[in-house]
Amino acid sequence: MKKISVFITLLSVVALSVSAQKKLYLSQHPVFDEWVDSPRVHPVPPKLADQPAIILLNDVEIDYRYEGRTLAKHVKKHMIVKVLNDGGIDEFRTIEIPLERGVKIPEIKARTILPSGEVVKMSPKKIKLALNSRGLYVVLIPMEGVEKNSEIEYLVKEVQDGHAFGSMYFQNTLPISKTRFKISYPKDLSFDAKSFNGFPDMKEELHNNRHQMIAEVEDIPALFPEKVSFYEWQRMAVEYRISYYLNGNKEKVKFNTWNKFARYNFDRFYNISKKEKEVVNKFLSELGVKANGNEVENIKKIEDGIKERIVLYSVVDYEERNEVIAHFERRSMSKFSAGYDERREVLDTVLTKKSASHSGYIRLFVACLRQAGIHHELGWAWDRTDDRYDPSFESWNGLDYALIYFPKQKKFLRPTSTNLRYPFYPYNLANSRGVFITIPERGQVTGDLYKIRKIATPSEQQTHKDISASLSFTKDMQPKADISYEWYGFFAEDLREKLPFARPDEAKEIATNIVSFTNNKKSIEKYSFSNVKPQNYSEDKPLTLYTSVNASALLEKAGYRYLVNVGRIIGNHADLYDEKKPRTTPVDLLYPYARNATITVNIPKGYRVLNLNDIHMEADYYNTEVDKVIGFESNYKLVKDYKHGDKLIITVKEFYKQIHFNKYEYWRFRKVYDAAADFANLTLVMTRR
Repeated sequence: MKKISVFITLLSVVALSVSAQKKLYLSQHPVFDEWVDSPRVHPVPPKLADQPAIILLNDVEIDYRYEGRTLAKHVKKHMIVKVLNDGGIDEFRTIEIPLERGVKIPEIKARTILPSGEVVKMSPKKIKLALNSRGLYVVLIPMEGVEKNSEIEYLVKEVQDGHAFGSMYFQNTLPISKTRFKISYPKDLSFDAKSFNGFPDMKEELHNNRHQMIAEVEDIPALFPEKVSFYEWQRMAVEYRISYYLNGNKEKVKFNTWNKFARYNFDRFYNISKKEKEVVNKFLSELGVKANGNEVENIKKIEDGIKERIVLYSVVDYEERNEVIAHFERRSMSKFSAGYDERREVLDTVLTKKSASHSGYIRLFVACLRQAGIHHELGWAWDRTDDRYDPSFESWNGLDYALIYFPKQKKFLRPTSTNLRYPFYPYNLANSRGVFITIPERGQVTGDLYKIRKIATPSEQQTHKDISASLSFTKDMQPKADISYEWYGFFAEDLREKLPFARPDEAKEIATNIVSFTNNKKSIEKYSFSNVKPQNYSEDKPLTLYTSVNASALLEKAGYRYLVNVGRIIGNHADLYDEKKPRTTPVDLLYPYARNATITVNIPKGYRVLNLNDIHMEADYYNTEVDKVIGFESNYKLVKDYKHGDKLIITVKEFYKQIHFNKYEYWRFRKVYDAAADFANLTLVMTRR
């Protein structure tokens, strides 16, 4: 079993005297050397004096070099930060530097420059290598002497694998006075770069017999995350890629295109041996997959068979059938394997050992689909919520989510999400795009082998949450609620991931959290979940929860009146009340959705509700085609019954067909969004007649 090793060689961890290298001459900003012997304190621009900190310099250089027969990537990150208050001190008391796999760090320098000009050097013994909350390695540099108006300066040099693609963000929640980004590389390579959100375009130039691209920006403003928005999409950023190389004949060859991406993955996943086809055909027979059978039924059988019978691991050690932390897998144990070092996703091993890595899972899926004669396209998609992408820029960066598309059905399947079933996929891919391998149903594979596809998003009718509640009162005015919840589509995703493996106490904890008006498990008198298994996605059966609840948390007594917090039954609803500044980013929802509720309040005999008109709320937004794209409405019907007590039937409907709104549409979006939050705060006033 191999273990991940992160080698950090601290060749120089103290602030040694280094001769000044490339200087940046700025028109109205101080001159920065790479690392000067006697740093000086910089003044605070008056317009930034209220900030917790200011990034005076963010200087990043990436230098590609040949080292033997491989291409290495040397990265230098130089940062100077001025801290202005306690918030800035807390943020920069410890510097955290994330590490990629196999990265080497030949040099780290760090120091604190006090307002007096005194320099406090970093103690090399205090540098730590740790795992962060995401399980990734980070270098922690504790800074000493940090106080108001002091400056934090650090320089880190890394050596990484020479990846052909990369990206950098250059905007965050602090203002940045000076940004500099440089990429240099051998002249037999050519790079392309794509800038986003106002970052300067980068052009290739020849300098000292090497190619380089440089961008410099002054005064990048702070950008803060805003609710219902994708922060990463709005930040200044740049994507870069190796686009061409010179071959032995000095011919310029295009590098890493979408077509090469498709062909690489076609060779990786579709080339299976005759013997592998035999074991796959046997597996299909066991699953009841029939040639020329109903395509949808065969898709379901294949997906269920793989996800129920084959255990998915990030990396597989077939000798122990355990999940292991290892950068490279061990040899294949296949009886069909020709060599000791052959990759281990050989399909007879996967089916015999009933375990596979992610690539083995994908390989088994496409082999089963192909042998069953099901026309499909294997592809990879971007995370819409986190990755800034442009399909016209051929960067493979961020294509992390495997999907299978079925042209006849025009639907998708996520092969490596065992908690999902056709036709649902992870909601962070909704409305995203992907690069798919287009294999003809018949004939030879010729020409381009790819297509950029938009990931079709299920409508709000396919992803909705429905609540049916009945609120009653005992003779001594103790409230009780019987509530049924139904989750369809994406709304069920997180719950279906947790519930199949939840112990009874964990399931009750989940139920208690869903009934948001109580945090007391004892208040949940009865509960039951149904349609928990992921197979219900294919049958469009909702995940359901029935609860019987002591609802005393909904009732308050005010003199001779009772206050019934009926709005809390629909659950907590996010709001935009605290956003008082002008909106700086557009609105982006995760996916289209709807929420519906029917709440029956069984009013005790002899009582009445004083503020029925407060129940009626309405807000909507029509687009330029006069289609109502989002809306909220709550209303009521009162059924008179003087003998047993009236019934108040409240209905709530909320929907979002459109999921992207420009900044100028924000206030109309907010009117609808906050109407639902207003209803969640609705309180009925009940008194005797």
